[in-house]
Amino acid sequence: MKTVRMVRPSELKKIMAEREAEERRRREEAEAAQAAAKGGKGGKPGKPPAKKEDAAPEEDYVIDESEEPTAELIDTIPEPEHEKAEGTERSLALKTTLVCDYARFECSTNKMDFKPTLMYAQRTHKFTIKNTSLINLHYNFKITSPHSFDMPDAGPYSIVPKRGEIAPGCDDNFQVKFSPIEIEPDFNRVIHANFLNLDPASENLEIRVDGIAERPVIHFELPPSTYRESKEKDMTPIDTKFKVIEFESLGTNIKNTRRFMAVNPTGTGYEFEWEEVPLETRKNKPLFKCLTHKGLILSGKKSEMVFEYTPDHVGEHESHWIFRIPSENIVQNFLVVGRVNEPNVLFETGKIKFGPLLL
Repeated sequence: MKTVRMVRPSELKKIMAEREAEERRRREEAEAAQAAAKGGKGGKPGKPPAKKEDAAPEEDYVIDESEEPTAELIDTIPEPEHEKAEGTERSLALKTTLVCDYARFECSTNKMDFKPTLMYAQRTHKFTIKNTSLINLHYNFKITSPHSFDMPDAGPYSIVPKRGEIAPGCDDNFQVKFSPIEIEPDFNRVIHANFLNLDPASENLEIRVDGIAERPVIHFELPPSTYRESKEKDMTPIDTKFKVIEFESLGTNIKNTRRFMAVNPTGTGYEFEWEEVPLETRKNKPLFKCLTHKGLILSGKKSEMVFEYTPDHVGEHESHWIFRIPSENIVQNFLVVGRVNEPNVLFETGKIKFGPLLL
């Protein structure tokens, strides 16, 4: 049984030295065993076998960098003791395959222009890269300024995924996000795609991106909600003018609080107020309450908004509210949603059995 492998020049001499040391040790042990057997029959006693720790220290080998980068080593591994059964021998053919190619790709996108986007908001653009080579296409992206390709400068842009690989003949989708947090005169950037082992005849992928940011009068830092998507699946879509504030209550008659921040990115302060839109069909007491009906937000500052939800029966509840900034003639509609979840109570023990007791 033979093993064939490729080794580096620095490994070859070390392996050969280990083989020579192992063969020398086995030869000395065999000679010592033969001498001991002769001594037992009346001859001179043989020398005891050399101990492993008494072996000569390994020599330091100088690596010759001029030798071949790879060398073929055929090492014969001794088989364990066994008996051959007649007619059971057979040969197995081991097949290996090799694919050698340069990395190549296809992409129809080389420029992206984002529509005007409010500060703290986000727009996305998708594009596709296809691997047309016979090997995996390894990639990573870097975003730089068009005036300096060496220094990374992503600015308000990001790309997902940023690195990875594409299998031969497959494609992958990428998403570029534009998330401005300030107004800048120039949002031009260049997305560079770096591919490993790219075909010399192919050009690197460069995508130029540009966008425009607009300053809003107010921005609400609301937690993400999936209520709008769930209503679309139920064929009862919600108007896009509404922002959603969602509650979940574990049981009834429990006070639940939702807090979020409102940001004033303008240069002047203003007052705000909340107003609930009454429902004609509602007969019971209101389930939602706003604890910050009125207030003042200074320039460049934040103000905390607080809502409470106290359900008195199981189900899903909705309430419409209006947020106003009178000095700016700004009106924003809100849909406040509450949902009651029944507690899921489990017992550690499902059965209790008392033993016999004397009266």
